[in-house]
Amino acid sequence: MNCARAVLIAAVIASWTVQATFPAPLQAPFQAPPATFDNSLFIAPLYVRYLQHSDDQFAEQATILRERIGQAPYVKVGFSVFLNPQFADADLNRPLTEADMRDALADIDTIVDRARKNGLPVHISVMSGFFHGANKLRARAALEDVRNVEWFADGSIAAPDDLRGAVAPPDSIWATPSRRALLLRRRAEEGIRIIGRRLAMRMRENPETLLSVSGDGEVELQQAAWAPDLLADYSPFMIEEFRDWLRDTRYRGDLSPGSDDNHDRRTLNKDFKQSFKTWKLKYFDASGPIPFEEYIRFDQKLPRSGRYLINGGFDAPRMEDPRSAFWQAWMDFRKDAIASWEKDFAAWITAPEGAGGLSIPPDRFFSHQIPAEFLFGARDIARLKSSASPTETAFIGSLGSTGVTTFNIYNGKTYSKTATPALYEFVTRAGSSWAILEYNPAVLSTPDMPPTSDVNDLLNEMLELYRYRPHIIAPALWSDYPEHQTMIVQDSPFERALHKFVSAVGQSPWAPLR
Repeated sequence: MNCARAVLIAAVIASWTVQATFPAPLQAPFQAPPATFDNSLFIAPLYVRYLQHSDDQFAEQATILRERIGQAPYVKVGFSVFLNPQFADADLNRPLTEADMRDALADIDTIVDRARKNGLPVHISVMSGFFHGANKLRARAALEDVRNVEWFADGSIAAPDDLRGAVAPPDSIWATPSRRALLLRRRAEEGIRIIGRRLAMRMRENPETLLSVSGDGEVELQQAAWAPDLLADYSPFMIEEFRDWLRDTRYRGDLSPGSDDNHDRRTLNKDFKQSFKTWKLKYFDASGPIPFEEYIRFDQKLPRSGRYLINGGFDAPRMEDPRSAFWQAWMDFRKDAIASWEKDFAAWITAPEGAGGLSIPPDRFFSHQIPAEFLFGARDIARLKSSASPTETAFIGSLGSTGVTTFNIYNGKTYSKTATPALYEFVTRAGSSWAILEYNPAVLSTPDMPPTSDVNDLLNEMLELYRYRPHIIAPALWSDYPEHQTMIVQDSPFERALHKFVSAVGQSPWAPLR
């Protein structure tokens, strides 16, 4: 045996000995990944009196929440809360500062501190008050120039009873979503960016507490309750933007609606069967500010003569005609205006200027919209037409994720459902993460209606919902107000179903559907 072969054999024998003496290590047992926001479902009942209750009352509600909703490894249970920022009553020509937004900033601090001290995560839903609710800046904008608020087709800005004898704009007026309301939007943007900076800072400081933010909440055009056939928004700013929306995309270079100056063989009048003589607005063209005190004195809110009327001027259609292409273009523009507000709001709040690199991450920000075409199982209902708020207005692209509100109505026997697989399927097409930011599968149709006794039926509703993997569910409402008795979560079949739901889905990590 030569020396080289002997060395080789010795090396092989040595390796056998080592392997026999030291067997291969055992495989480590599987360890579930730690729970994070990214891999957990967030259940956050909407706590109506979050900011009004005392510290002790809040702590009591936090204990009740844990006991009644329960906990699971991959379900984070906390609260959601509305932030209704009170913009200062400021001159529209003066930029807003943090001092002007101090009440909103203090509310943000209180919301986060209360949640942190009680070991709860929280979701904040921002409701700007330019539409639902109210804020002082909206009132100031209306006082200085009524073009800043929504107008109905007859030229009114509110119900006749609200305007009769008024010396200041009533709270029932809503802001126009038009981008042409330049001063109002500049001040709104400044205020929302200030809020965004504070939210981003508190989110960075408290990553396990402030988990997510949504807004602007339930943006829509106002419904004229006193005259349901009257639609909004016919503010001169909105009409001007509608004109340019058509002219700049289809008729650029045409000097009038009836002339083909760009030689493309098209004119607005020909395409839409109109007879406008000029691109100038029929009503209030280049009028300058119209103070509320001047508007309230108008005998005719839509003038028939005088300096605010141009015969043959451009106008949006004011009488419904579903067969008219011009009417359909107006309907499409109204939806576009609502969608644009929601996207602009998302851009302001998630990328606040001067934040030193701080921002709300897009995966932590959600829109918060009404899926009007799915409301209560009906299509083409009055709310869809008046609101201009179909589900697609919640799609904000790379700025954040989709958030919607859904309620089912229970009449003692049957349900009228908004929360349906058809809605869930439509929403999930927009992105892998989405949220239901106000949710109740069994709102009672009347206060004296007894609730359903079938907890398992409600559980199955939620399990069907979870097949589409929402990231956040905000049950509504966690409240002790008597006027909310048709939808209070506490001590309800919905609450008991939620407890079962948390146990059923919370043992495995959450992951998006797509």
